[in-house]
Amino acid sequence: MISALLRWLTGDLTAALERAYTAKLAADTDEKRLIADAAIADINRQIEAAQNVKDVRLATAGAWEMRLITAVIAGCFALHLLLVTLDTCFALGWRIAKYPPPFDQWEGAILLSFFGIQVVGSGLTVIAAAIRGRK
Repeated sequence: MISALLRWLTGDLTAALERAYTAKLAADTDEKRLIADAAIADINRQIEAAQNVKDVRLATAGAWEMRLITAVIAGCFALHLLLVTLDTCFALGWRIAKYPPPFDQWEGAILLSFFGIQVVGSGLTVIAAAIRGRK
């Protein structure tokens, strides 16, 4: 069950890679083959990035300093997001200030990077751009 949940959260990169190779084999035009090649390259990049993240986490798993730094960084952004959300949803009048540049533009990406969602999202963006380019 946990593996199924992880596959759902990560987009099951191996299944996506298999579908991309199937699409490449079934492609009847050079354009479709190029789109499939782009998708395959992007999925391979995502797999490599996930492996790099895993390697870093394994290398720093025993380091309490890394856990503390991660908790502080993620905690600050998550707390800010929570306060803004509460103030917005319930009109509490707190007027939580936005982060100064460049953090105001990167807050969402920083939060998403902690959950690995950014990698999957960028892959979907590349595939969508390749599909849009066909038309």
